[in-house]
Amino acid sequence: MQTALSPHLRSHLFSRFPRFTSRDADEVRHEVSQIFCEHDLRVVGRSQSLNTELHFRRGKKVSYGRMLYGATVDIEPGRLDDFYLIQLPISGQENIHCGAQSVLSDAGMATIISPALEFRMRHERNAEKLFIRVERSAFEQQCAQYYGRPTGGPLNFSPAIPLHSPATRSLKRLLEWQLTEASEGSLFDQPLIAAQFEEALMVSLLGTLPHNQDAAREPLGAIAPGFVKRAEAYIEHNAHLPLTAGDIADHVGVSMRSLFAGYRKYRNTSPMQQLKEIRLNAVRAELSAPQPDTTVTQTALRWGFGHLGQFSAAYQQRFHELPSATLKRHKG
Repeated sequence: MQTALSPHLRSHLFSRFPRFTSRDADEVRHEVSQIFCEHDLRVVGRSQSLNTELHFRRGKKVSYGRMLYGATVDIEPGRLDDFYLIQLPISGQENIHCGAQSVLSDAGMATIISPALEFRMRHERNAEKLFIRVERSAFEQQCAQYYGRPTGGPLNFSPAIPLHSPATRSLKRLLEWQLTEASEGSLFDQPLIAAQFEEALMVSLLGTLPHNQDAAREPLGAIAPGFVKRAEAYIEHNAHLPLTAGDIADHVGVSMRSLFAGYRKYRNTSPMQQLKEIRLNAVRAELSAPQPDTTVTQTALRWGFGHLGQFSAAYQQRFHELPSATLKRHKG
C-alpha cells in the first residue's frame, strides 16, 4: 500500500466478522470481556448511552477487529495479562494510561499495550478503532527467537506508536495491509501463509518499536556449518507445516539473526529461500501427478504461495515452464 486507508474504507473493515451490537452496558461489558479480559466499564455523563459495535476475526497467534462504543467511556482492565493490544483509531481519540506513561491516541498516533503493565483508558464518544490482539506467549517466544536468548523479564513496549514518523512508516504500511487482508482477503485462510504473516508482524514490532528487551541483542559470532546443516534438515522434513524463520531458529538453538547470517555465509542464500525451493518442488510434484480436481491456484496456496503472480514467475524461473503448462501436460 502506498497511501493510508481512508477513514471511510477503514470503517467498513471486518464487516464480514460481526461479533455483537448492543446498547446494554452489562451485555457490552460481558461481550467485550470475552474478546479481551475482565474490566470495569463506566459511561461518562448521564446524557450518553452506549451504541456498541464489535467485529472480530480470531487467529492462532494474532487476531484482528474493529469496534466503537458510541459513548464516552472509562475502561479499567488493570492488566491484560495474556495478550498485547495494538489500537489504531480511525476517528476520534482515546486517552491511554499504560504504566507511568500517558498517550493521546488518534488517527496519527496508535498504541501498543503490554500485558504486564497497569492500563486504563478513556474512549471518546466519536472514537472508532481498529485493533490487533497478539498472544503474549507467542510474542515472548518470538522475542526469544529473535534475540537468541530468553527474555529478561516481561516484554514491555513504550505505548506510543507515532504512525507518521520516518521510523514507523514501513510498520504503518504493514499494519494497514494486514488489517485489510485479514478483513477482505483469503490469504489468512491458508495456515502456511497466515503463520508467516503473524511472524512478520511480531518481528516488525520488535525491530521497529522501543521496548525493554533491546539490551538482549547479542553480537554475531562465528557460526558452525553443522548448525546450518541441522536447519537444512529441519526445513526439508517440515516444509509441509506452517514453518517460520522463528521455528527454525528455535529448533537449532540460535537467534533468527544468527540463522540468516549463517545461511548467507555458508550457503549464500536464506532459510526461507530454501523453504521456498522445497515447496516449489512439492508443487511441481503434485502438478506432475494431478488428481482430477487439481488446480494450480489451490496447490500453490496449500504450499504457502499467497501471491500467485510471484509464484508463477518463481516456478517458471526454476522449471522453465509455467505451472499451468506442467498441469496441462500431465493431465493430458
